[in-house]
Amino acid sequence: MKLRDIINRAIQILGLENEVSVTEESPRLTKLIDCTNMILGELTQEYIHLKTAETLVFNEGRAYYRDFSKPVREVIAVRDKGIKQNFVMYPLYLFCDGLEGQVEVTYLYHLGELGLDDDVGLPPQYSVYTLAVGTASEYCYRTGLVDEALFYKSRYDTSLLNLSRRMRLATLPNRRLL
Repeated sequence: MKLRDIINRAIQILGLENEVSVTEESPRLTKLIDCTNMILGELTQEYIHLKTAETLVFNEGRAYYRDFSKPVREVIAVRDKGIKQNFVMYPLYLFCDGLEGQVEVTYLYHLGELGLDDDVGLPPQYSVYTLAVGTASEYCYRTGLVDEALFYKSRYDTSLLNLSRRMRLATLPNRRLL
Protein backbone atom coordinates (compact mmCIF):
# COMPACT_ATOMS: atom_id res chain seq x y z
CA MET A 1 0.00 0.00 0.00
CA LYS A 2 1.14 3.53 -0.72
CA LEU A 3 0.66 6.68 1.35
CA ARG A 4 -1.50 7.99 -1.51
CA ASP A 5 -4.00 5.13 -0.92
CA ILE A 6 -4.35 5.98 2.77
CA ILE A 7 -4.88 9.68 2.06
CA ASN A 8 -7.44 8.97 -0.69
CA ARG A 9 -9.43 6.83 1.73
CA ALA A 10 -9.16 9.50 4.47
CA ILE A 11 -10.48 12.10 2.01
CA GLN A 12 -13.47 9.85 1.33
CA ILE A 13 -14.09 9.27 5.05
CA LEU A 14 -13.95 13.01 5.76
CA GLY A 15 -16.15 13.86 2.77
CA LEU A 16 -13.56 16.16 1.20
CA GLU A 17 -13.66 14.71 -2.33
CA ASN A 18 -14.67 18.07 -3.86
CA GLU A 19 -12.13 20.08 -1.87
CA VAL A 20 -8.91 18.02 -1.82
CA SER A 21 -7.15 15.96 -4.48
CA VAL A 22 -3.96 13.94 -4.18
CA THR A 23 -2.96 15.11 -7.67
CA GLU A 24 -2.84 18.84 -6.81
CA GLU A 25 -0.72 20.48 -4.11
CA SER A 26 -2.76 22.27 -1.47
CA PRO A 27 -2.47 23.22 2.21
CA ARG A 28 -5.11 20.58 3.10
CA LEU A 29 -3.21 17.86 1.25
CA THR A 30 -0.02 18.83 3.06
CA LYS A 31 -1.91 18.68 6.37
CA LEU A 32 -3.28 15.22 5.48
CA ILE A 33 0.23 13.99 4.61
CA ASP A 34 1.52 15.30 7.96
CA CYS A 35 -1.38 13.65 9.80
CA THR A 36 -0.74 10.32 8.09
CA ASN A 37 2.98 10.45 8.84
CA MET A 38 2.20 11.22 12.47
CA ILE A 39 -0.24 8.30 12.71
CA LEU A 40 2.29 5.94 11.08
CA GLY A 41 5.04 7.16 13.41
CA GLU A 42 2.84 6.61 16.44
CA LEU A 43 1.81 3.18 15.19
CA THR A 44 5.40 2.03 14.65
CA GLN A 45 6.43 3.33 18.08
CA GLU A 46 3.64 1.76 20.12
CA TYR A 47 2.14 -1.21 18.29
CA ILE A 48 4.41 -2.47 15.52
CA HIS A 49 8.12 -3.15 15.80
CA LEU A 50 9.58 -2.99 12.31
CA LYS A 51 12.68 -5.18 12.21
CA THR A 52 15.33 -5.75 9.56
CA ALA A 53 18.82 -7.22 9.24
CA GLU A 54 21.60 -6.00 7.02
CA THR A 55 25.32 -6.36 6.55
CA LEU A 56 27.37 -3.32 7.51
CA VAL A 57 31.05 -2.49 7.47
CA PHE A 58 32.66 -1.85 10.86
CA ASN A 59 35.83 0.27 11.03
CA GLU A 60 37.71 0.33 14.33
CA GLY A 61 34.68 -1.30 15.97
CA ARG A 62 32.27 1.41 14.78
CA ALA A 63 29.33 1.44 12.38
CA TYR A 64 27.75 4.86 11.96
CA TYR A 65 23.94 5.14 11.90
CA ARG A 66 24.10 7.17 8.68
CA ASP A 67 25.38 4.01 6.95
CA PHE A 68 22.24 2.03 7.85
CA SER A 69 19.60 1.83 5.11
CA LYS A 70 16.74 2.77 7.48
CA PRO A 71 16.48 5.12 10.48
CA VAL A 72 17.62 3.10 13.51
CA ARG A 73 15.33 2.84 16.51
CA GLU A 74 17.11 0.11 18.49
CA VAL A 75 19.82 -2.43 17.70
CA ILE A 76 18.82 -5.97 18.65
CA ALA A 77 21.84 -8.08 17.72
CA VAL A 78 25.25 -7.92 16.09
CA ARG A 79 26.59 -11.16 14.60
CA ASP A 80 30.07 -11.70 13.22
CA LYS A 81 30.19 -14.99 11.27
CA GLY A 82 27.08 -16.16 13.13
CA ILE A 83 28.47 -15.42 16.60
CA LYS A 84 26.65 -12.83 18.72
CA GLN A 85 28.80 -9.89 19.74
CA ASN A 86 28.43 -7.45 22.61
CA PHE A 87 27.70 -3.91 21.47
CA VAL A 88 27.04 -0.43 22.82
CA MET A 89 24.78 2.13 21.16
CA TYR A 90 26.17 5.66 21.13
CA PRO A 91 24.37 8.73 19.75
CA LEU A 92 26.22 8.68 16.39
CA TYR A 93 27.42 5.10 16.01
CA LEU A 94 27.20 1.49 17.11
CA PHE A 95 30.34 0.21 18.84
CA CYS A 96 31.59 -3.39 19.03
CA ASP A 97 35.04 -3.73 20.52
CA GLY A 98 37.51 -5.27 18.07
CA LEU A 99 35.17 -5.74 15.10
CA GLU A 100 36.44 -5.07 11.60
CA GLY A 101 34.87 -5.71 8.21
CA GLN A 102 31.40 -6.89 7.29
CA VAL A 103 29.05 -7.80 10.12
CA GLU A 104 25.32 -8.60 10.22
CA VAL A 105 23.25 -6.21 12.33
CA THR A 106 19.60 -6.83 13.28
CA TYR A 107 17.71 -3.73 14.37
CA LEU A 108 14.34 -2.05 14.80
CA TYR A 109 13.69 0.99 12.63
CA HIS A 110 11.37 3.97 12.15
CA LEU A 111 9.40 4.55 8.97
CA GLY A 112 10.53 8.15 8.71
CA GLU A 113 8.69 10.82 6.73
CA LEU A 114 6.94 9.36 3.71
CA GLY A 115 5.84 11.05 0.49
CA LEU A 116 2.69 10.38 -1.50
CA ASP A 117 4.26 7.71 -3.71
CA ASP A 118 6.24 5.93 -0.96
CA ASP A 119 5.34 2.41 0.10
CA VAL A 120 4.12 1.95 3.65
CA GLY A 121 5.87 -1.20 4.82
CA LEU A 122 3.49 -2.44 7.49
CA PRO A 123 2.23 -5.94 8.23
CA PRO A 124 -0.79 -6.86 6.08
CA GLN A 125 -3.36 -6.85 8.89
CA TYR A 126 -3.10 -3.05 9.11
CA SER A 127 -5.40 -2.06 6.27
CA VAL A 128 -5.77 1.16 4.33
CA TYR A 129 -9.11 1.77 6.04
CA THR A 130 -7.68 1.48 9.57
CA LEU A 131 -4.87 3.92 8.83
CA ALA A 132 -7.26 6.29 7.03
CA VAL A 133 -9.53 6.43 10.08
CA GLY A 134 -6.48 7.34 12.19
CA THR A 135 -5.56 10.03 9.67
CA ALA A 136 -9.13 11.37 9.72
CA SER A 137 -9.00 11.55 13.52
CA GLU A 138 -5.74 13.49 13.54
CA TYR A 139 -6.97 15.80 10.76
CA CYS A 140 -10.12 16.59 12.74
CA TYR A 141 -8.04 17.37 15.85
CA ARG A 142 -5.84 19.73 13.88
CA THR A 143 -8.77 21.53 12.30
CA GLY A 144 -10.65 21.96 15.59
CA LEU A 145 -13.41 19.40 15.00
CA VAL A 146 -13.02 17.79 18.42
CA ASP A 147 -16.25 15.74 18.48
CA GLU A 148 -15.52 14.21 15.08
CA ALA A 149 -11.93 13.62 16.12
CA LEU A 150 -13.03 11.72 19.22
CA PHE A 151 -15.43 9.62 17.13
CA TYR A 152 -12.73 8.63 14.62
CA LYS A 153 -10.12 8.18 17.38
CA SER A 154 -12.40 5.71 19.15
CA ARG A 155 -12.86 3.72 15.94
CA TYR A 156 -9.13 3.79 15.24
CA ASP A 157 -8.13 2.70 18.76
CA THR A 158 -10.65 -0.15 18.73
CA SER A 159 -9.41 -1.30 15.35
CA LEU A 160 -5.77 -1.21 16.50
CA LEU A 161 -6.61 -3.12 19.65
CA ASN A 162 -8.35 -5.83 17.65
CA LEU A 163 -5.57 -6.04 15.08
CA SER A 164 -2.77 -6.08 17.65
CA ARG A 165 -4.18 -8.88 19.77
CA ARG A 166 -2.71 -12.25 19.22
CA MET A 167 -5.16 -15.06 18.78
CA ARG A 168 -4.45 -17.95 21.09
CA LEU A 169 -5.42 -21.44 20.21
CA ALA A 170 -8.10 -22.81 22.45
CA THR A 171 -7.82 -26.41 23.56
CA LEU A 172 -11.11 -28.04 24.29
CA PRO A 173 -11.23 -31.17 26.44
CA ASN A 174 -12.14 -34.40 24.70
CA ARG A 175 -15.74 -35.46 24.99
CA ARG A 176 -16.38 -38.79 26.65
CA LEU A 177 -19.38 -41.02 26.35
CA LEU A 178 -20.96 -41.98 29.62
